[in-house]
Amino acid sequence: MVPVFLVVLLTVFSFFFKKSGIISTLLFVLMWVLFGWNYWNADYGMYNDMYGDSVSEIIFFEYEGGYEFLIFCCKSIGLNFHQFHALIAAIVLLLVFRFFHSFSYLPALLTVCFFWIFFPLQFVLFRNFIAFSIMLQGLISVLRNEKYSNEKYVFFVLLASTIHISSLFYLVFLFAFGKTEVKIKTISLWAIVLLIVLFINHDFIFSTLTLVHEKKALFYRTSLPLFLAYSFTQILNLYVVNYFLKLDSNSGDDENSRANIVVLNINILMLFLIPVYYEMAVFVRILLNFSIVNIVFITNKSFMVDHTIFPKILLLLYLLFWFFGFIFFVRETTIIPLFFNNLLFS
Repeated sequence: MVPVFLVVLLTVFSFFFKKSGIISTLLFVLMWVLFGWNYWNADYGMYNDMYGDSVSEIIFFEYEGGYEFLIFCCKSIGLNFHQFHALIAAIVLLLVFRFFHSFSYLPALLTVCFFWIFFPLQFVLFRNFIAFSIMLQGLISVLRNEKYSNEKYVFFVLLASTIHISSLFYLVFLFAFGKTEVKIKTISLWAIVLLIVLFINHDFIFSTLTLVHEKKALFYRTSLPLFLAYSFTQILNLYVVNYFLKLDSNSGDDENSRANIVVLNINILMLFLIPVYYEMAVFVRILLNFSIVNIVFITNKSFMVDHTIFPKILLLLYLLFWFFGFIFFVRETTIIPLFFNNLLFS
């Protein structure tokens, strides 16, 4: 019960001291403890088994070899799986922490939103979380408009893809890095065309995926209800993000206007995920991942730009939608073991 008490206490404080970097830091330290010393969740056994291979059996010059390389390095210095898990958890959370504190005006509020809404699933999807945190470092360069930002972004995405191959989809976001807004109608039209093509060639595509990796193709095969649910979620997400990022400041001078345009453009380009869902619904993880980025800019707009009640209510509904849509129904293998299956608090 100790971690529950600490999280609730910091959650309450975060609402009173929204801009506190100290509360945000304490929450990240607590997340590290809960993440790094967790000893069971939905995917824990699988990653524990993967770490069980001897150093001589590890082959990292292959598909998703970056994760195997991490295992190789940690096993070479004598780390067991628990130590490896804690070390990688620290690195991943530091990378996320860096992104939050680069762009958030309300780090305490943002961190508590992340903790309750996204973190309970992210820490389970271990490789996915590692890859996402790596991609964020390239996105920082883009949003800051640094020199060679596109090249840095491509480098970090390719690096992330060695941990989780789905990260290659992030390369699509390169088309979002301009100074003008991507046209929603144009992207929607192309997404529909692509969906029609996939629908017509579904059997051929599925048989090809089966040849490449039969188990994954069968495991991640999409049902019609799931496809419709994720497609609706994608469209709803764009509507909400579009509303928030187009809120104007009272002064009319938004120094983060380019960053807001880039984030909005990425959400528009993510409409291309809808055709992908028709084949493999697992790619909803891209949307889940980028919703963490969205929440950084949405909280900024909700409390620092528009001081009326409606944006706060919409933000709350947006967060509740994610929680009940993706955390609540798998709570017994995500948020519950996060609190109650921990080596330090057992």
